[in-house]
Amino acid sequence: MTKLDYIPNTDIKMIHVDKSYTFGVDSIILLDFAKMKKGKTLIDIGSGSGILSLGANAYYNLKEVYAVEIQDEKSELLEKNLKLNDISNIEIINKDLNQVDLETNMADYIITNPPYYKISDNINNKSEEFLISRQEKYLTLQNILDFANKTLKDRGKMYMIHKPERMVDIFKSSGNLKTKRIRFVQSTYNKKPQFILVEFVKNANDGLKIEDPLIIYKDGTYSEEMKKINGHL
Repeated sequence: MTKLDYIPNTDIKMIHVDKSYTFGVDSIILLDFAKMKKGKTLIDIGSGSGILSLGANAYYNLKEVYAVEIQDEKSELLEKNLKLNDISNIEIINKDLNQVDLETNMADYIITNPPYYKISDNINNKSEEFLISRQEKYLTLQNILDFANKTLKDRGKMYMIHKPERMVDIFKSSGNLKTKRIRFVQSTYNKKPQFILVEFVKNANDGLKIEDPLIIYKDGTYSEEMKKINGHL
């Protein structure tokens, strides 16, 4: 059974399949964090059904988007979403990232909501789709960083959401990608960060901006900022 949703603050429609692993608040806040210029080239790593590809394309009127997704079912759903919205400038690459052969230094931006967790035996009762989406079964943090170092232009940017506990892994393996902007995401003001948003710039000078944290909930409902991000204001 399928249902139809809209990407916040756009007219873009998205088909979802019930009981399938769909996009959540992490993708929505990553879209808000990412800043791009009109007419540029974007690569979406682990695109799923297209929330980041479609959202960024709508926000910034991009020239072209490459949506890389290893799972056949999600790639097929993304194709349906492209047809539903009559979008022709997003190319689906239904491959393992390690088999994707794009030109060196060709992309202005990369965006990714990657698997957060290293391979573990603790959640093997979950579906294969869930494991691929949330554990580094086929796509590791190092795979993403290596790919970004190769394909981003000089001063190109990558936007990523991840878990704070993976910060050491992120920063020690980033290569020529300099961390330039960080924002922590907390469920409430008195809770530890749940996510970290990171902006990398290839071959940038040193210098890091730590932004005020994003608080998702206040007094049991979305905070004012989160309402705006989610299209409720």
